Amino acid sequence: MIRKDVLPEALKGVDFSDFWNDGLKRPDVSHSDADICCSCNIPNLDTDKRTVVNGVGDGLNITVEPGQVLGKPIQIQSVVSTEYKSLIELRNTINVGAGASVAIIHCDDTVGDTRSLGNNETHISIAEGAQVEYYKLQNINNRSGLINKTYITMERGSRLFTDCITLNGGHIFNHCEIRMLGEHCELRADGLYLIDGEQRCDNYIFVQHNAPHCTSSELYKGILDDQARASFNGHVLVMDGAVKTEAYQNNRNILLTDKAHVETKPFLEIYNDDVKCSHGSAVGQLDDQALFYMRSRGISERTAMTMLSYAFCDEVIRNISIPELRQAIEDMVKKRLHGELLPCGNCAIPCSSPCNGDDARFEIDVTRL
Repeated sequence: MIRKDVLPEALKGVDFSDFWNDGLKRPDVSHSDADICCSCNIPNLDTDKRTVVNGVGDGLNITVEPGQVLGKPIQIQSVVSTEYKSLIELRNTINVGAGASVAIIHCDDTVGDTRSLGNNETHISIAEGAQVEYYKLQNINNRSGLINKTYITMERGSRLFTDCITLNGGHIFNHCEIRMLGEHCELRADGLYLIDGEQRCDNYIFVQHNAPHCTSSELYKGILDDQARASFNGHVLVMDGAVKTEAYQNNRNILLTDKAHVETKPFLEIYNDDVKCSHGSAVGQLDDQALFYMRSRGISERTAMTMLSYAFCDEVIRNISIPELRQAIEDMVKKRLHGELLPCGNCAIPCSSPCNGDDARFEIDVTRL
């Protein structure tokens, strides 16, 4: 059964328009999803609004009125639960008014191992002087794919922090386009992908500087194990007239085996002289000297690899400004890194919750929705 749940309560100053397709059944939230386990759920997160998308709909529209400053984040959970192979297509629109401030956590997850393909498109419009934090969390089963397309426009004086964290999935493709249309815009775009087996993750990010005095900084990091494959394509375009632009782009990858493969292509296209721009990429393995040092101090090889891998990820994780979200991401990444390699009793980077076997999940408590 494919269905959707939308919570009825609204938040003052924010318009949560209903899904445009109203032909789907809405079961009682109090008991309908009691046995759903969603690893991207943040159980301790205090939110003003949480929307659960269980299956398929035409999309969600969120409008933050001008001047509204939301003290709590908005969480969107897209949970695919179906018994049959499915194509799920969602188109979301988020409009943030002038001078407003909002944090949005958008999670994609699957229940079970049924094959599915998600084709999601999100359009975000950030008006003059607004501030937006947009977190994208992805954790789907190994048989499923996800095409995630995000289009963002920024007006004068707006600020955006976006972070895309890919924890699991058969084949995930992230396509992000960000256009700075006014002066004095600030952008920070981070990404982290952890894949193994025969998984694949492709990231494409395009940043266009249309106006003077804008800054952008991109940092994407990935760890690949087994026969996993990944690619990073970054394109920064500085238009004619966009003087005093500062743009920085960096992609770093760690390959844990000789069969893992990554392609990285950072690219700058500049039509100005008065700019500060740089790009770089790196592909390598864990530091042998650091591993030797840790092993000489009595730390096992697997524990040392886990600790070094987490330290590599921490540069992205520590930029998350929401404490509860940052703690949850830390736990998810730790569990993803050590997997079945280390029992909790011997783990050098313990999580805030147990992570043995099937207990390594974040469950949705529907009574709190």
